[in-house]
Amino acid sequence: MRGELGTVTAELATAAPAVLAVVAVAIAGVMAGAQQVALEAAAGDAARAAARGDDPAAYAGSAAVHVEGGVIVCVVLEETALHGALVLRARSCADARGW
Repeated sequence: MRGELGTVTAELATAAPAVLAVVAVAIAGVMAGAQQVALEAAAGDAARAAARGDDPAAYAGSAAVHVEGGVIVCVVLEETALHGALVLRARSCADARGW
């Protein structure tokens, strides 16, 4: 019995970094997901702006903007997440005829 006094502390010290790594990855995933949702909304706003003839970059924030013209105007926004480890893309289209 006396030889097992520190085993719980040693097991906790071994498991704690793994638990913290899992929590950090989960938080980073949620943050990237939230950033993707915001990028999708910005792409929709930018596409509607481009269809009206306005500057879509005003709605894109720091994202790179690519506009495909025609009757249907499409905007593609691209942004990095997780310090460049992940590239997020959002595409949205709007009718330029104003219907």
